[in-house]
Amino acid sequence: MTAVPLDPAVAASRPSRFMRIVKSAPMRIVIGAVLLLLTAALSFGLIKAAVPAAAARFVWPYLLITVLLGMMYWLYVRLMEGRRSLPEFTLPGAPAEFGVGLLLGAGAVALAMGLLAASGNYQVTGMNPWSAKIAGPLAEMLFVGVFEELLFRAVLFRITERALGSWPALVISSVLFALAHLGESISFLGLANTAVAGLALSAAWMATRRLWLCVAIHAAWNYTLGSIFSIAVSGHPAKGLVIGAMSGPDWVTGGVYGLEGSVTTLLVMGLLAVILLRRARVKGSVLPSRWRAAGRGAARDAMI
Repeated sequence: MTAVPLDPAVAASRPSRFMRIVKSAPMRIVIGAVLLLLTAALSFGLIKAAVPAAAARFVWPYLLITVLLGMMYWLYVRLMEGRRSLPEFTLPGAPAEFGVGLLLGAGAVALAMGLLAASGNYQVTGMNPWSAKIAGPLAEMLFVGVFEELLFRAVLFRITERALGSWPALVISSVLFALAHLGESISFLGLANTAVAGLALSAAWMATRRLWLCVAIHAAWNYTLGSIFSIAVSGHPAKGLVIGAMSGPDWVTGGVYGLEGSVTTLLVMGLLAVILLRRARVKGSVLPSRWRAAGRGAARDAMI
């Protein structure tokens, strides 16, 4: 049997093996992650070298680098995916989504602290003096929210979901989100809570297909925890407005890791994840798993 020569025009239009590897889902995730990490690290390094005085680096570096991260993400999708628009950041309805996210993030912390207070494991003992400096961490938490949501939702979850479907992407992104927070002070419960938080944030992405909601939830959770309740954020000590005392075993209080190591966080974040996943399902935003879709296609073919 004689092989039919490939049309030169068709052959020229086919991407090379190298480009097929570069534009595969795993490589796009790696490239996106590296670009975002380099943008943040190099920007902080250059700003610190250019402005040595810490007092002169109040608020604005976080805001500047947040903008630079958004620009890098736009360049990344433009080059790697050929997209000029960013539906992830479209403006219509953004204020409402961002506002709801702020309420959900702050409300989740308030609910968890309320549960601890009701069980006798938390008591307010005083208040720190109000200062304009309490607004400073807002910029930092916004940066953290944008950086981690670009990395774990816009890059990791979005690309994995397109390749494998929503449920495998939820598992993979949540596990990697938890592993990225590994540290000496984190407990197994804290690791599980971080995975559930990743699940809730990915569900927020699924419910809107945009970043406004998940960024706001993430930023508001961190800010309320550290700058309002003075609770350690992912093991990092914080000093905020409210002075309180925790008592009880570490699985209740979270220990040195903070509230994110407490069973109350598991309950609150689990509830938030269920609500947001249900919302995504109602909106028809759950993509079928790749093998299930392939199985349905094969069954359909067998019936013809």
